[in-house]
Amino acid sequence: MLNTRIGSLELSSPLLTASGTFGHDPSALAFLKPGDLGALVLKTVTLEPRHGNPIPRMCEFTGGVMNSIGLENRGLEHFQQVVAPDLSGLAMPVIGNAGGHAVDDYVAMVGAMHEMPCIQAIEVNLSCPNVAGGSLPFATDPDAIQRVMQACREATDKPLWAKLSPNVTRMAPLALACESSGADAITVGNTVLGLAVDWRTRKPALGAGFGGMSGPAIRPIAMRMVYEAVQAVNIPVIACGGAQSADDILDFTVVGAAAVQIGTAVFRRPDAFSIIAAELRQILHQASTTLDELRGSLEWPGRVS
Repeated sequence: MLNTRIGSLELSSPLLTASGTFGHDPSALAFLKPGDLGALVLKTVTLEPRHGNPIPRMCEFTGGVMNSIGLENRGLEHFQQVVAPDLSGLAMPVIGNAGGHAVDDYVAMVGAMHEMPCIQAIEVNLSCPNVAGGSLPFATDPDAIQRVMQACREATDKPLWAKLSPNVTRMAPLALACESSGADAITVGNTVLGLAVDWRTRKPALGAGFGGMSGPAIRPIAMRMVYEAVQAVNIPVIACGGAQSADDILDFTVVGAAAVQIGTAVFRRPDAFSIIAAELRQILHQASTTLDELRGSLEWPGRVS
């Protein structure tokens, strides 16, 4: 009932982990029932190890969580030697996530993941700052997106997903840049930039100052961005931002999302995927409908079908 396709990938469910929320440890899958999670999307890996941002890196706010992790990871060599062997034989597709600060970084990461049998698809994290472009994220510039994605496309024939940022005013040009440069799917989006402060200390709540907001408060922003991307391109769009329940998943589906990544909800309930999957099956059964029937069926005000 929940079977989903993203390009050439056949998934048992439209529910995916959001990069960074499950790390690289497959032991966390012990909380899930078979078939409830469609794919394991891994935390971003960079060419060299990154120590991340100063602590504190996380705080709560009304409606969600704010984080400033700083892409902490142990680098490609550790991923190849330690992480990748533990990912072999999982009963679901594993999606690698490649980060970088220059085009060559991305190409090296994608090329390395292309050689790993445990990786079935690669998500390119375009939210990383572009050092050569004034440190603005690649995801804010269609030309930068095309340079990265075209180079990555030449480095692999595995399914290639482009992960975009919601911290933009218009999603369509960015989604089109992904599609025209060879992306097989687009993930929309990521955390929303924000600032939390403590008036008592007169300091930001996070060690790096600004942070990325996630959780239910950003869901309407993600919904708009997903809708704009779906309307602009002909490749699958994967939603990411604020989904907490089966109703949220179906809302994203009606907007046109092929699948939905879940992150913050897992912090509160490690078994969130199984709970949401069970709710989805029940709702679809009671409504005598399917995900395919609902997908993209949004009726826009004033539009004649």
